[in-house]
Amino acid sequence: MSHIIRYLASFLLLQQASSLSLPDVTAVTSQLSHISPHLAAHSFAPSDLLDGYKELLNSNPLPTKMLTGATLAVCGDAIAQSKDDNEYDKPRAASFAAFDMVYRAVQHFSFPIIVAACHGQYLGAIPLVGDIDVSQLSAMEQTLASQLGIVPFFYYPVFFSLTGAIQGLSVSGAMDRAKENFVPLMKRNLLFWIPVQFIQFGYIQEDLQIPFLSMCGLAWTFILSVAAGSAKSYTPEEETEIITPGDGTSKDDTSTVAPVTPIVQRS
Repeated sequence: MSHIIRYLASFLLLQQASSLSLPDVTAVTSQLSHISPHLAAHSFAPSDLLDGYKELLNSNPLPTKMLTGATLAVCGDAIAQSKDDNEYDKPRAASFAAFDMVYRAVQHFSFPIIVAACHGQYLGAIPLVGDIDVSQLSAMEQTLASQLGIVPFFYYPVFFSLTGAIQGLSVSGAMDRAKENFVPLMKRNLLFWIPVQFIQFGYIQEDLQIPFLSMCGLAWTFILSVAAGSAKSYTPEEETEIITPGDGTSKDDTSTVAPVTPIVQRS
């Protein structure tokens, strides 16, 4: 691109120097007609980027979905961390990236099973609901299977375990963090993800469903990171007592150490 611009500028300067007048419009137009194919070759339309991404999904579906999810998860966490005055927490970002990669892999293998098992037959058996279009019932069944099955029994247990471990949280600290945050997060989860997954199962083509969820997950990761992203407030700190060494002259003049008691700080 730069060499094309330099070439065009040089041409205009030579025309002005030779005639001491404005350059010939016809000549300039002729030169631009030769240059325009090169400009077109160096341009990238959004459709080209989307087509390239689809090719990656076709050739390497699982790695593409995992890396897409991890990248957007790190972005969402970074936005959440920017609200704090603290230094950027790299282990926290790494924990979100690792967790999102694991969960996208689970979605990659579980969604076909959910779609095959849930096609409107359960909700359709409910009175007054059976009159709804079967495609809508199928999308809702698949959404509920994901939100009431995978999310509470896999998503959050793995989230609290994996992110806590990467951020250096103890088992007891991870349990405290999960107990405190599970119910509030589950409520937010259902409010946010039921509409999103209904659209996903009902209207998004299969190969783009997980990338679609990853894009929506950018906003969700921000919510999740703000609510329960950092494990620092659940890290036990050791309470120590100053030790005064005795002179050893009597049995009563001995040093003692107070037992270490973990302190769990909660925000």
